Amino acid sequence: MSRPLARLALSLSLLVGFAGTAAAGFAAPPPGDARAAAPVVDAPIAPPHAAPTYPRPAVDLTPRLDEATRARLRTALVRQRARNVRAFHAYVRRGVFPHNFVSTTRLNVWRDPAGHLCAAATMIDRSGAHALVRQVARDDNFVRLADVTSGPLLDWILTSGLTHAEVVAIQEPFMGGEDEQPRAQWMPAEDARLRARYAEVKAQLAAAPAASVEAAIDALAARPDLIAQLLRAR
Repeated sequence: MSRPLARLALSLSLLVGFAGTAAAGFAAPPPGDARAAAPVVDAPIAPPHAAPTYPRPAVDLTPRLDEATRARLRTALVRQRARNVRAFHAYVRRGVFPHNFVSTTRLNVWRDPAGHLCAAATMIDRSGAHALVRQVARDDNFVRLADVTSGPLLDWILTSGLTHAEVVAIQEPFMGGEDEQPRAQWMPAEDARLRARYAEVKAQLAAAPAASVEAAIDALAARPDLIAQLLRAR
């Protein structure tokens, strides 16, 4: 082999050896490096954690009244309750009730076309709140006291010595007659039903008056304006 050819063969062999060494030294991961050897896989996204929940403390937010104020309110509300219950009893004894000429189903009628007031309206009117009774008859004649949550009607209930539930029971809704049924038939039957129902309400009012007054005081505790008004009126 000539000298130039021998030099070329030696250069080629050195180049091939260097490439093999580089491949062996750098292409393969270093021994023990499992992270480089393992295939790359996207890690699953963890679901977001729900916000932590904490039990609410059982806190009574009802304003506290001192015993002296409760005693004064008790005296005032007992008097109010007695007056309103007497008005309700007189209404039942009189036996002149309004009638539902609007619907064949149960309906609260504050004042009917003949001018007869329901039991609750009569009780409020007898307390001296004549303007309030007229306003309700004009603006909301089919009012349900169970739905009243604010305004002058609620203020009257809170200072009546009765609980809201008791006033709702007194405001018994009325049944109307069928279209083809003569009034002479359904009106006496409805009056008899009302007398029986009012007898039940009277028994409820007499069952636990002291507890009802305490409940009325608790309901009134959040209204210092009404408390001041009630105590000034004594």
